[in-house]
Amino acid sequence: MKYLLDTHTILWYLYGDERLSESARKVIESNKCFYSYASFWEISIKQSKKKLEFTRTVFEIDEMCKIAGFKKLPVTLADLDAVRNLPFQDNVKHNDPFDRLLISQAIENNLTIITHDDKISLYDVETVW
Repeated sequence: MKYLLDTHTILWYLYGDERLSESARKVIESNKCFYSYASFWEISIKQSKKKLEFTRTVFEIDEMCKIAGFKKLPVTLADLDAVRNLPFQDNVKHNDPFDRLLISQAIENNLTIITHDDKISLYDVETVW
């Protein structure tokens, strides 16, 4: 199987955060995992708003991802078009543009998302944690 790492999953894995579940860690360490620059967009936005404790630049985090063996998943026009067609969930306020792009990328590339975010599992995409 192939997996797409959610933004928090990338950071928690790279920084050894105890919030990363043991099962998520095992999946990451034994499977092909991808990361998206959509996550780096989210990291940059949150860093600029002082909402993220991680101070490394996206360049440094990108290098850490490569060293960890993760593969970069480029954002394509097909991914962006899929966002346009992604439904909004009726009973959940979920307008997060970062999550919506990651969900679309996972659907377009037949990937399972490794995430702790239960809102993502409301969409037609496989998730694990």
